[in-house]
Amino acid sequence: MTIRAWTFAAFAIGFLFVSHLAVGQAAKVASPIDPISERDRDHPKQREEWFMRGRRVPDQSAAALRYRAHQQKLRRRTRKAARRTSASPASTVNSSWTPLGPAPLASDAGNAQDYGLVSGRATSVAIDPADNSGNTVYVGGAYGGVWKSTNAGSNSPSPASVTWTPLIDNQPTLAVGAIAIQPGNNNSANSLVLVGTGEANSSVDSYYGLGILRSTDAGSTWNLISTSDGGSLSFQGLGITKLAFSTAQTNTVVASAATASAGVVDGAFTSSTVRGLYTSTNAGLTWGHQTPRDGTTPIDPTSATAVVYNATAGKFYAALRFHGLYSSVDGLNWARLSSQPGGSALSTAACPPISTSPSSCPMYRGEIAVVPNRNEMYVWYVSISASGAEVDRGIWKSSDGGANWTQVSENGLTSCGDVSATDVYAGAVNLFKCTLLGGTTCTEGTTQGWLNLTHVYGCTPTAAPAHVHPDQHGIAFMIASSGKDVMYFANDGGIYRALDGFMGLNTGSCSGSNQFDSLNQNLGSMTQFVSFSLHPTDANTVLGGTQDNGSPATSRVTTNPQWKNVNAGDGGYNAIIPSSPADWFVSNPDVPPRGLEIDHCSGGINCNTISFANGAVVTSSQLGGDDGGFYFPYILDPQSDHELLIGTCRVWRGGPSTSLGSYIALSNNLEVG
Repeated sequence: MTIRAWTFAAFAIGFLFVSHLAVGQAAKVASPIDPISERDRDHPKQREEWFMRGRRVPDQSAAALRYRAHQQKLRRRTRKAARRTSASPASTVNSSWTPLGPAPLASDAGNAQDYGLVSGRATSVAIDPADNSGNTVYVGGAYGGVWKSTNAGSNSPSPASVTWTPLIDNQPTLAVGAIAIQPGNNNSANSLVLVGTGEANSSVDSYYGLGILRSTDAGSTWNLISTSDGGSLSFQGLGITKLAFSTAQTNTVVASAATASAGVVDGAFTSSTVRGLYTSTNAGLTWGHQTPRDGTTPIDPTSATAVVYNATAGKFYAALRFHGLYSSVDGLNWARLSSQPGGSALSTAACPPISTSPSSCPMYRGEIAVVPNRNEMYVWYVSISASGAEVDRGIWKSSDGGANWTQVSENGLTSCGDVSATDVYAGAVNLFKCTLLGGTTCTEGTTQGWLNLTHVYGCTPTAAPAHVHPDQHGIAFMIASSGKDVMYFANDGGIYRALDGFMGLNTGSCSGSNQFDSLNQNLGSMTQFVSFSLHPTDANTVLGGTQDNGSPATSRVTTNPQWKNVNAGDGGYNAIIPSSPADWFVSNPDVPPRGLEIDHCSGGINCNTISFANGAVVTSSQLGGDDGGFYFPYILDPQSDHELLIGTCRVWRGGPSTSLGSYIALSNNLEVG
């Protein structure tokens, strides 16, 4: 075990791109024994289309429309500020807020789809190297800020004992893409922490950042670095995908920056915003944009999806969209690797210095992992098809600093082979592990096979081996002073751990058990709400719909921050009938064709997934075959609360709302006039 402690690679890819794995984190199991229906799977492309609907106008410049909308927003803010200034002190509203949760949220909605307690989408996790026990951990949320624990590991054998402290609630943005901690420090109270704001996880609802937050006192105080290159370039509109410190020159750190979709849509991405690589040689105080070269030719700036530092090779390595892999000794001079994973697929002929759109270069998104204390790296990358689908281009290994690459056999992530002992982790919807012991081929279930550690949908009960939430975004590990491999996993449910990855994560069987713990019990809420509804007379009762974490509800919101889940899947709009408040309505995303559905339950807070699944009251067939947006809107008619108003491409009205009623269109097709 001590030998393997130095031959361990944590290889983490936290996004959906492998077609045979593309079952989303929000997929809903209708009962403990039923397979997942197509309408309940995750559909990132449909979510993207919904998000962009109404944000594009045919035959008009998208950039001009974004700029006009941005200017209108600024004028509204100016008018609001003027009204606040002119308001008398007597009319000033108390601006204090009270957090209501969910903190935490129980994931099981009554259908045995149990991922333990969850908090919301976590995008990044980092272990402080100054604490060699692995107990000091920082977690970043998609729009949930940064949370710190000093007892997340072996100091808390019981997960319920782990405590968390929010660190950036008073900062200009809570969108987090990456966290890094400067190496070489021995006092975790004085750790220098960098937080790259903005999320760029290939989804249109990834919110942009405002720069890089810097703390020299382990997160107690922060400074926002909002510009680079002496102020001529702005970080606003970007998402920081990774941050990597050099261990040789610990003041040198590189940030990889990519487009954050909401930054483009909202007009925050301007002519002074440039994607790519940024380097600081003074531990994050100031930054400079870098221009890698293909030979002597500068390349155009595209999204940088990953950057790492390989201490044995003494180099940084980065993945650049539509270009390939690049390396640098000092973070300032970047050159294209002469040998690329995939060979001619990433040649300069396919990936020229000036990228094209659409591009023939298959490097759309790449992730890189380095084995500590060995010159061994792994790269996993995807291309983008003409239809917008992400296509797996394989996992590749180099043992010589990127001079040569060999492909690791995937076979649908069921086998792997070659090289000496290394534990490789691959995160997509599930978490997979392969121990590479030698040889050429291995199969599922052997000591060398790819093990599906989590089976988030494939067992009875669901997720039986691990009860870990789907969709992985980050992995951090440390060979602790105890000799054990302490691991942390960030995903759409929050943060999970394994206190001994060597011995505790070794089965891919539904009848087995992997030693994961949910650490979300005391983590504040990072849940992303789509909508919520209030009980008409009881201020304690609230029903919500959340992205990827179901339909949470509570009847104790003012006295207890913990919520339950009443419907699984990706929660959308919802409603409570004012005149009969035990009648609740929920919805999951509309996945065409004819995937719209509204479900009803008359049990109020006692509703669950199965009762809603048996209570469909509106489907596309009652609405002329229409489909709506991914999250389609509906409300109870204010004049007659037992009737519904529903928005598709038309507005519909009808009822009765609590049974299969009839509906009439109140408008023409609003999408075509």
